[in-house]
Amino acid sequence: MLEPDLQLAPPPDSHRLIPMLVIAAIVMTAVGVAVYMLNPRKTAEITVQKTELFAPHTEFKQTPSSSNIIGAAEVFEDDVYVVATLRIRDKLRLPIFLTNTSATLTKDDGTTLEATVISPLDLPRLEETFPQILPLVSAPAPPPLQFEDAIEAGTSRAGTVVLLFPLTSEKQWHAKKSATLTVHLAHDAAPIEVALP
Repeated sequence: MLEPDLQLAPPPDSHRLIPMLVIAAIVMTAVGVAVYMLNPRKTAEITVQKTELFAPHTEFKQTPSSSNIIGAAEVFEDDVYVVATLRIRDKLRLPIFLTNTSATLTKDDGTTLEATVISPLDLPRLEETFPQILPLVSAPAPPPLQFEDAIEAGTSRAGTVVLLFPLTSEKQWHAKKSATLTVHLAHDAAPIEVALP
């Protein structure tokens, strides 16, 4: 007569394994949701607080030494300068750095025009040429945004950006389809676009 094998341990209970897997899945899902909700999904939040417009009409006159051509058309130029006041809020837990900015105007006929961004270093020369722009870019207006400056974690900063849309009249600006300002940040692969009113 054969004796049954001696069993020292109880047989494995497969009924306990299923609830443990379900609990582990619930815990992992809760951790994933918490990480997603607590970490910012955006590097920065950028708002345009206001825009001010300066649209000079410049006429170029002949110098006394130049020859006068009878019947020649007057030479003039219309430009639009837009002074945009931005507020940039750092939503990361690290400082962020502005690296570049650009702007695009879509006219009423659908054509687009890229703006020239006036560097803060060129503002004094612009103010000499057009003293009328001085109240738009000087105090109490926020200082110009200096690119490569840091915005500390969790803080916000206001500043101005001066944009030149060449060969554009004030009437064309007001009849535009849209105008978009694009801000590039060092910590963000995708640029942030905001509408210019």
